[in-house]
Amino acid sequence: MTILNFTKNHNGVGVTVNNVNIAAGLTHQQIDQMRKLLHRYRVVILRNQLISDTHLTDFAFQFGPPFIPDNSNPVLGSAEGGSHLVIVGNRADEYRNAYLGNQEVLPHSDHQWLQFPSSASILYAVDVSSNAAPTIWTDMVQAYALLDEDMKETIKGLNLITYNPFFRPFGSVSATYVDRRIETPPGPFYPHPLVRTHSETGEKVLYLNAAYEVELPGIAYETGVALIAKLHNHLQSLDAVYKHVWQNGDIVFWDNQATIHYRPPFNENVRRILKRVSIAGGAPF
Repeated sequence: MTILNFTKNHNGVGVTVNNVNIAAGLTHQQIDQMRKLLHRYRVVILRNQLISDTHLTDFAFQFGPPFIPDNSNPVLGSAEGGSHLVIVGNRADEYRNAYLGNQEVLPHSDHQWLQFPSSASILYAVDVSSNAAPTIWTDMVQAYALLDEDMKETIKGLNLITYNPFFRPFGSVSATYVDRRIETPPGPFYPHPLVRTHSETGEKVLYLNAAYEVELPGIAYETGVALIAKLHNHLQSLDAVYKHVWQNGDIVFWDNQATIHYRPPFNENVRRILKRVSIAGGAPF
């Protein structure tokens, strides 16, 4: 059995697996080891890959079944009609549908508004200019662990509703706490634990984004606004992050249960094309 060689990042978030060729395939033992690295370090990086769409999907779905978009409760890529691949691209005219352009993408966990959010995702850098925006992941297991005991007690047992941003004009939603006395956002919604349990490791995770309309059901509006603001301030103080500066051929594989990720804005003339594949997940608990 060939054991994967890897290099850990200094703060324990992110690990680079060295000398792996995805196109040549991995053994069952290597897949199992990579899964363990993913759950321990949250983000797995592989450099210098030259792969086809089939290589990418075959690699991804050794870790679980595909996440399939549902047009009745849309997500990024729903317009692709169920395709496993989503193009995250700017200056990507050769693709029929490319998403997210060059604007800021606030910290979020993918598909958090769904009943069954994705468990993990993979981005593959196809054509990225040297001055394109990085992607930054935050470890939400550490985020929870570093809360003081009073805050842990305060949020224990609370649920969070994340409203689907795709029922709003694209780009119009940004970290707004919903006041139901004025309006309830459109579309179906599913309360999930604000402190979820990781389905594989059993760790406690602060399951909070800074990108969408949210609400703490059963909590007074003023109380909810103040509580979420305190948690966001806590997140901004953390060093439990991994910043990835993209190079062509990079693959980044992240645990969507245990992280949020962020992309700063960048120049509209910069070409930045990545392909994303997501893996299905269960209902948060």
